[in-house]
Amino acid sequence: MKSKIISVLAPILCIFHLSLANAQTIYPDKAIRLIVPQAAGGPSDVLGRTVAQKLSDSLGKNVIVDNKPGAGGNIGTDALAKSKPDGYVMLITIVGILGINETLYRSLPFNVTKDLDGVAKVASSPMVLVANPAFEPNTIPELITLAKSKPAMSIAYGSAGTGSPQHIGGELLNSKAGIKLSHIPYKGAAPALTDLLGGQVPLAIVGLPAAMPYIKAGKLKAIAVFSKSRSKLAPNIPTFVEAGYPEIEADLVYGVFVPAGTPKPVINLLNQKIGDALNAKDVKEKLLNDGFDVVYSSPNELNEYLKSEIQKWRPIVKDSGATSD
Repeated sequence: MKSKIISVLAPILCIFHLSLANAQTIYPDKAIRLIVPQAAGGPSDVLGRTVAQKLSDSLGKNVIVDNKPGAGGNIGTDALAKSKPDGYVMLITIVGILGINETLYRSLPFNVTKDLDGVAKVASSPMVLVANPAFEPNTIPELITLAKSKPAMSIAYGSAGTGSPQHIGGELLNSKAGIKLSHIPYKGAAPALTDLLGGQVPLAIVGLPAAMPYIKAGKLKAIAVFSKSRSKLAPNIPTFVEAGYPEIEADLVYGVFVPAGTPKPVINLLNQKIGDALNAKDVKEKLLNDGFDVVYSSPNELNEYLKSEIQKWRPIVKDSGATSD
């Protein structure tokens, strides 16, 4: 009887193992969708398209960018969280946005630490505190001294909107420097810079690539970047860390995620291919020209970084009083 059972099961098991082997060797066998939870033309979109093109070449299948903006990135993130975990849908986003939104929004239709799996960090881009040339302070100590001598909320800074990394970065500056700059939200970096150039607001916190043309032209002056170290894009701009404020650090770190439950071999393959793409000379040069520094990590490192961003921003968001309402 035992030999008969074995003789019956053997072909079935053989077929199963062959099917499994084939499934593992042919991935991917169709196009992959890369969700960008911001509008076309922005930094996330530019980065996503650069990564998608290189991955398309290395994987032998098209990686198609799918812009899903709205709700502070939550629409695109929710679309990923509810996708089939088979490696054919990915998300590229600023990790800090995921961390901020966990506290900023009273309820979310997903849980980032349970519904998303990290694939790799891919790049970082610094935020910069810029001033209208007519604004008196030129350095971090001068700004902090002036802010402490003025009534609270009398000096304003513009950002890309309430709850944006630029807004919460400003609140981080307030908290750690013991000052109180007033926040003015705009619908994106462009209108904030327009008012800054026009003198309607003395300060703004924006992504460094957006401000660089005005800094180079002398139309704006850079006070400091929020990075741990100086940016390759603008090595002359100091950091808050150098000025003695090590906790005022908030790089915009971009990561690639897949739905939780995606097979580990698929995640590892994507991680390897992303690493190969980021190591290519043409990609490095393009990203630097676009204002990004290459940052590559393992899947686990990205998952741990996401958890640390949630913990980092929770008290800052709560203290600021910012909400999604």
